[in-house]
Amino acid sequence: IGTHAYTFREKGARMVVDINTDIKVKVAFLTVYRFEHKAIEEWHRGKMVSTFSTTNDDGKNHKLKVSFGGNNLKINGDGKLSVAAYGAMPASLWHPDTVKNTALINTLDGKMMAITVDDLGQDQVMVKGRKIAARHYRLSGDLERELWFDPAGTLVQVQFKGDDGSDISYELR
Repeated sequence: IGTHAYTFREKGARMVVDINTDIKVKVAFLTVYRFEHKAIEEWHRGKMVSTFSTTNDDGKNHKLKVSFGGNNLKINGDGKLSVAAYGAMPASLWHPDTVKNTALINTLDGKMMAITVDDLGQDQVMVKGRKIAARHYRLSGDLERELWFDPAGTLVQVQFKGDDGSDISYELR
């Protein structure tokens, strides 16, 4: 039904992550749900220093800007201003330290989402047509997700329930 892609590149001493999500749910040739999300995250020494994203969640538009300043992250989500501690992680999920947090920045509207993380241990998952060992985590609270990271810390699978109760799975390709 769509794609969720991360592209990583260097920009001087920073790492830039481009995130593009394009999901269309169709029934009998009619699009019944559309989700488009574009984000650019900049990271320095393992911490996010800026994010800019735009999202169309089935006609509801969101805009997020996060910038580093004064030892904090300044967040403007949908025109609402807030502050988070430097080192706060976005809910883009790709970073292996995501599972070391008790709250994540919502990448649509900038709100802080309280989470609990359970380490469910080692698991076997299919990646690119073969089974590999991956660490399985469950995020619960304001964000419900199941994540699998390979031994190198690469996110290889994500599973969650859609708003309609359907099972959604992202798999590394």
